[in-house]
Amino acid sequence: MYLTKFCGKNIIYILIFIFCCNKSYSQKTESIDSILSNLKENKYSQTVKNQKLDEALELTYKVSNDTLRNQYILSLSNLYRKNSNSLMFRKTTSQSLILSKKLNDSLSIARSYWRLGSFLQTIKSDSSYHYYYKAQEIYRLKSEELLMGQMLFNMARVQKNVKDYIGSEVTTIKAIEVFNALSDNDGLYRCYNNLGIIFNNLEDHEQAIGYYNDALKTLKKIPKKEMLEASVLNNIGIVYRDKENHQKAIDYYNSALAFDSLDLKNPKLYATLTDNIAYSKFKMNDFSELPDLFYKSLKIREDLNISAGIVINKKHLSEYYLSQNDTLESLKYSLQAMELAKDIKSNDHLLDTYKLLAKIQPSKDFIYLNKYIRLNDSLIKHERAIGNKFARIRNETDAVKTENKKLNIKNNWILAISSAIIFFSFLIYVITQQRTRNKELEMEQQQQRANEEIYNLMIDQQDKIEEGRKREKERISLELHDGILGRLFGTRLSLGSLNAKDDANSKKTREQYINELQSIEEEVRNISHELGLDNFDTTTSYSTMITNLLEEQSKITNFKYQIEDDDRIVWTDIPGHIKINIYRIIQESVQNINKYAKAKNVILDFKKNNNHIILTIKDDGIGFNQEKRSSGIGLKNMKSRVTLLHGQFTINSVPGKGTSISVDVPMT
Repeated sequence: MYLTKFCGKNIIYILIFIFCCNKSYSQKTESIDSILSNLKENKYSQTVKNQKLDEALELTYKVSNDTLRNQYILSLSNLYRKNSNSLMFRKTTSQSLILSKKLNDSLSIARSYWRLGSFLQTIKSDSSYHYYYKAQEIYRLKSEELLMGQMLFNMARVQKNVKDYIGSEVTTIKAIEVFNALSDNDGLYRCYNNLGIIFNNLEDHEQAIGYYNDALKTLKKIPKKEMLEASVLNNIGIVYRDKENHQKAIDYYNSALAFDSLDLKNPKLYATLTDNIAYSKFKMNDFSELPDLFYKSLKIREDLNISAGIVINKKHLSEYYLSQNDTLESLKYSLQAMELAKDIKSNDHLLDTYKLLAKIQPSKDFIYLNKYIRLNDSLIKHERAIGNKFARIRNETDAVKTENKKLNIKNNWILAISSAIIFFSFLIYVITQQRTRNKELEMEQQQQRANEEIYNLMIDQQDKIEEGRKREKERISLELHDGILGRLFGTRLSLGSLNAKDDANSKKTREQYINELQSIEEEVRNISHELGLDNFDTTTSYSTMITNLLEEQSKITNFKYQIEDDDRIVWTDIPGHIKINIYRIIQESVQNINKYAKAKNVILDFKKNNNHIILTIKDDGIGFNQEKRSSGIGLKNMKSRVTLLHGQFTINSVPGKGTSISVDVPMT
């Protein structure tokens, strides 16, 4: 009787406790729901929003149901992002990922990966690609085709942003296959537009225009797509601008501007189109609306705080004022563009400003070109490293899939064996031992993979060292052959001709050639200290250096020379590495004339054609048969230098009728 009363009272207390807990739990969930509802309806000020978000997050920690708590945290994560609280967005997304894994909720795991990939897209591209890839794999396994296609497109966009254009093209085509099967026109438009950008960056302009036209055709199937059409038309205009067909580019820009109220509906695109029109006009030497159009675009971008656009505008203004010989204004805008590019870590724009500053300040061109080279080399190495990381992510995931299949097969066997012999105790020991051996084997395999990776890294490092050594040997070989050997040859011939003479004039001449040997000694010392292009004399005008070279070499075999210089070539504006290579080519050619040609007359002709320098070296010597005579190291060196300058080298010679060498190289 007493036991019955005691049990009855305890049951009542337990029911009351459960009721109170449920009531408290219900109040908590209602409170969270209320906060989320008010946040989504934008009922709070910006300051209160952060406070309410933090309050709601604290309440989620008291929710005992993991599934419900995960839903709340996912909602809060999205609201933190909309409220520009990146720290809390990442924290809540990571919490959701942990909960989703605990619940084995694949789709929630994929959603968390998606959000992390999106958050890291402009911060850490390799991590962003990693999370998109993991989300894509889950959606593929769950047959969520549309979401899988979206992840493939996101991966392609990350690859494009780090200039892994080939990888981005492959991934985009995979996404197109998915969107085609689903007849998803929005996804197809984004993919075609991405391919247009890729091929324009690869300078395959016709392919780029083709994909942009595919994007326009796809947009015809999507309602309310005017702003997207305007954006694609702008992209096509950029392709024609890169082809230097500026009138065609302006036609496309104007077609985009023709959309109704573009300046109000999309002021960012309106500013871009205005700046693009101004720049194409500038390139066509049409200054009728300049620089007003540049300033109009700049004001819109400054009002909208579009940092990358401001950099582009100021760079264009700098180019414009440089063309008007207003170097002060040009320098001002270039320096502003450079500082802003550094602040926003826009390395491509920073490279452009370094090149522009080298033109504006010829006296400092070496400083800016050195900065350009260092930054460009660093970016190339970084892009290669990122591309390799993308490949490793894909390969490691494939390896994990294979390993999982093996583990699944193994587990099935273990389960079958365990079920068959569960009642036989003596086999428990055998199974335990087997599992221990499997773990040891797995650890050995992991150690082996680690050793292989270390070995591969050592091999890669050794290859890079060998490549550097090879380049240095080739450079020293060029300098010794083109600079030192030629001068020694000329000095040796001249001293030889003076051996039989002992008059005062001959002694004086011999003294000059001894001084020349001292100069050659100094050049050898410079090469040994790896001064490279710094040996180039910047205190003497380039034309004077060429004249001095011809004057000196003509004394060896008494040929007459003539130099025809195009006044349109401003040598002070030509980069140092172009001038030194042209000088070495002339030096090698004249030395060959002295050695073999027996020429009486030599003509050097410089001409400017568009943005190219065309150098012609002619002599009336004995010539040679080009089919029978193989190229010596001198000709190979000349061709190598022209190739380094992205130019063209031709030589024509007929026995008895002299030789003509032509070099065509770009001026920048």
